[in-house]
Amino acid sequence: MVVEKPSHKELLRERRERLENVYLNRKPDRVPLSFHPDAVLTARYAGITVAEATANYDAMYRAALKWLDDFNVDGVDTPPFGVFSLALGMPVLPFVIAEFVRNALGGPFSLLLTGSNHVILRDRVSRWPGVELPPNANPQYLGGRFMEVEEYRKLAEDPIGFMSEVVVPRMFEALSKPGSPEAYAALIKLGYDARKFNDVVSRVGLEAMERGWPTFPMGFGYVPLDFLADALRHPTNAMLDLRRHPDRVREALDALMDILLKQMRESILKPEVSEKLFGTRIVLVFFALHLNEMLPPRLFEEFYWPYLKRMLIEAHSLGGIPSVFFEGDFTPFIHYLLELPRGSIFAWFERANLRRVRETLGSHLPMGGGISPSLYLYASRERVFDEVCRLLNDVKEPGGFMFMGAGAPIPGGAEVGNIWAAIEAVRKCGEYR
Repeated sequence: MVVEKPSHKELLRERRERLENVYLNRKPDRVPLSFHPDAVLTARYAGITVAEATANYDAMYRAALKWLDDFNVDGVDTPPFGVFSLALGMPVLPFVIAEFVRNALGGPFSLLLTGSNHVILRDRVSRWPGVELPPNANPQYLGGRFMEVEEYRKLAEDPIGFMSEVVVPRMFEALSKPGSPEAYAALIKLGYDARKFNDVVSRVGLEAMERGWPTFPMGFGYVPLDFLADALRHPTNAMLDLRRHPDRVREALDALMDILLKQMRESILKPEVSEKLFGTRIVLVFFALHLNEMLPPRLFEEFYWPYLKRMLIEAHSLGGIPSVFFEGDFTPFIHYLLELPRGSIFAWFERANLRRVRETLGSHLPMGGGISPSLYLYASRERVFDEVCRLLNDVKEPGGFMFMGAGAPIPGGAEVGNIWAAIEAVRKCGEYR
């Protein structure tokens, strides 16, 4: 007897409902699965170099379609293509030139930096394959010190002006002379290049829906202390500043909070608009937390949590669901999440102890995570299958759980067979009876 496979339209409805149930902190029919390959795995699987995939938008598009075609099977709920793994966060610039780009080119400005952007801007915060790195290396975000301790007051008094006139020229060689013909030429090139990247993301999203993958619109949030460390002072200096100059830091964080909240609000699509465009009222707001793991409890409570908490509650009040990537080991700070409204965020963890997280949170928030990335590299298929099943048996109840592969991006040397072993384990052990 031949069993007919569900149509793409049926798969789209089924997958969307499954994911919506998790984001809304409900119990779906089965645990949904999502995993994120790093740039090397994305390119390697598509048969191209990382340099091609990060700087050539046609190659980037083909790499995404390769993932969509090969993993478009019943049982995988979100497309594991790596478009976003081929880009890095771009600090500072979106806050100071977004209006220029929108007015000049009539399109949104991406918050992400690609290899092509890097060549145009000649930024001093990242290194890219095919430019400074070998063709098959991962892109690297280095950060840097682009603001001195003595300049905290200037940042607090006029954040946008200070970043435009002081930080941007230091961070981007092509913009080192503000107002010059060279700087304007670089901005125009950047605007057109950003539009090409946005077009790839849009085209892949449309192709995904045609193949049965749900797409959820996503805004962006940035915690003030992370922004300060990532973009202005470098994490090492920011950590020293918290102890040596706490009042200066607090004053700067308060000033940054206003513009970061404004940027976040503008990025959140209204649920009714999302329903018309994407067929869902779920609007995600992505946060990647960086400095949280590095802080001792006192500094976390004073300089990090109040700002993060306010941003998460604000995003929730606007109809968004913050999708928060807790980088590092957030286990010591899990209890803070109980201060958030029930079901207000989706929390996914890189290295936290998921069993302890579930024990602490219970059904308070939906959550996600995975097994160690090393298992995809070195373990047997049987070991991967068993580890995934054990994790699901321990944390999938009472619902509101998504298996995220490895928590962090799956590394480039991963065995594809081990990815399939994880998929098979979720199919078998992720069902709710």
